[in-house]
Amino acid sequence: MTKGQRKTVILTFEPDGTKSEFKKGTRILDALSKAGLNIRTECGGRGVCGKCKIIVKDSSSLSAVTEAEKELLSSSERKFGCRLACACSAVSDAIVYLPKESRVRTRKILIEGTEIPVPAEPAIRKVFVRIPKPSLCDVRPDFQRLQNVLKEIYGVKTIEVGHQLLKKLPEILRNSNWKVTITIWDEREIISIDKGNTSEKAYGVAVDIGTSKIIGYLSNLFNGGLIATESMENPQIMHGEDIISRISYASKSDGSLKELQKLVVNCLNAIIFQTCKKSAINPKSVYEITVVGNTAMQHILLGISPKNLGLSPYVPAISSSINLKARDLSLKVVPAANVYVFPVIAGFVGGDAVADIISTGLHETYELSMVLDIGTNTEVIIGDKHGLTACSCASGPAFEGAHIKCGVKAVTGAIEKLQIDSEGYVVNYQTIEGAKPIGLCGSGIIDAVANLLKCGVIDKNGKFTEFSPSPRLRKVNGDKVFVLVSKEEGARHDIMVTQKDIREVQLAKAAVYAGCHILMKRKGIELGHIKKLYLAGAFGNYIDPINAKLVGMIPDVPTELIDFVGNAAGTGARMALISKKLRYVATSISQKTDYVELASEPDFQTEFASAMYFPHRDLSRFPSVKKLL
Repeated sequence: MTKGQRKTVILTFEPDGTKSEFKKGTRILDALSKAGLNIRTECGGRGVCGKCKIIVKDSSSLSAVTEAEKELLSSSERKFGCRLACACSAVSDAIVYLPKESRVRTRKILIEGTEIPVPAEPAIRKVFVRIPKPSLCDVRPDFQRLQNVLKEIYGVKTIEVGHQLLKKLPEILRNSNWKVTITIWDEREIISIDKGNTSEKAYGVAVDIGTSKIIGYLSNLFNGGLIATESMENPQIMHGEDIISRISYASKSDGSLKELQKLVVNCLNAIIFQTCKKSAINPKSVYEITVVGNTAMQHILLGISPKNLGLSPYVPAISSSINLKARDLSLKVVPAANVYVFPVIAGFVGGDAVADIISTGLHETYELSMVLDIGTNTEVIIGDKHGLTACSCASGPAFEGAHIKCGVKAVTGAIEKLQIDSEGYVVNYQTIEGAKPIGLCGSGIIDAVANLLKCGVIDKNGKFTEFSPSPRLRKVNGDKVFVLVSKEEGARHDIMVTQKDIREVQLAKAAVYAGCHILMKRKGIELGHIKKLYLAGAFGNYIDPINAKLVGMIPDVPTELIDFVGNAAGTGARMALISKKLRYVATSISQKTDYVELASEPDFQTEFASAMYFPHRDLSRFPSVKKLL
């Protein structure tokens, strides 16, 4: 068969040099996924974000340029061979180059979080036992023999054993000369029987499944000590940056849901393996796993369709906590190890929000406090020990750098802090790891907009002013932009803020603030009543609080009342890993927290529209910021 008659094509992906064969007509984005290569797809491959750029010199090897590509790629880019991976397919052999800005990079991931010390009271215990050998005078069954010893010596009255472990019981007992270590979960089930005395070895892993990242914490169950951590990009990102894109993909078919589930399970196994490898611990000594995530992430992990989470009235399939076996999820630890999945509060306020409350102690404090876990979806929780109220704000992926012209994630070279001199318009900036600037991450975007506002380059409507004398304010393709770092100043390409970027920030920050204010109104709270504002999550931990208030993203509470609590969700998961009692607390929190669905609030649209202004249409809500403008 000649080359022209072949039904397959060979694609070589550079700079990695990966080469694979695919069916002719395969979409390049799908080919990259099958080849195990990640590329930025903020829109989930729907052809609207323009981030999945590739370069192919031989234009005849790909399908014709689409209207979406004509809109999102400049004529010079198309002439250079630039295409969108989501919009083109292979018609013949090709060399596909992934430019640096399109690749998913290893990024700065926040792992640590503030936590309240809790005593180690795990759900498992291990006991070393010597079991009397059977004889002609003692023909008790093996399991009864084991039960009797546990009851007589350790007071365990009723105990069960799973079928899988029961099948191995006779061989284990005899191969160990009837000296074994029994691992008991929740005083009711034997989940492992080990040869010899391993009673001092008991480990667990707490997992925070975020939309963009997954973090695991390996801990000693008996003393509560943190042993190792590991983090990875959530591989589901190839099917969209945001929750709605994932829900949409998972809802297509059972196969799509299983694919997303497999991606996250494989990632969890990799994290478990890496944390154990760092610590020279056998994964077969991991007896318990706790999991937090937003409601959709937890549904997908459990193989439950999240379809109805994307449809009004956004109802989850289940809100209570779930205990299941590791083998049910194909997790490579002790097969009968318990996997505890946190309870959720509502369709868009998940187990991660419950974990936020636990780790900040919001449910126990006498001081009225607010927690903001800022991300693609921002959870807002306000209250004290007398009552909690929560909502979820669809803040969008702008804080992750998506939908921003020069936006990037928090990767090496991303501008994370900056300041603009109001007289000379000199831009001082700091990049992650001090590398050459490649773009703006979330905290840098907030700094940029706040400084443009302070310098009068943009007005309270977010529009570029007509009278700004800065030479950095230019026109590109007829649109005004402000160049932060030019190629002449060391950037690989001009790093700028566009009018559209400012609009994206307005939409994101307005959603967050509107959620905060509606909860405050619902509880009859004034600004001065808030005694503590906790900022959680990676983005929340790195933003400048003054600039966040300046753009009107967070309430204008005194800066000294703002606490950065890091990855509070992961911390809450780890606290529940080592304390069985906290799982009952989690259930109580999920049941007693009042949920406000913003879409049903009659004044939400009014609040949202008012919050689009910088910092807000009603400046009396931002008394300290008003002085800076």
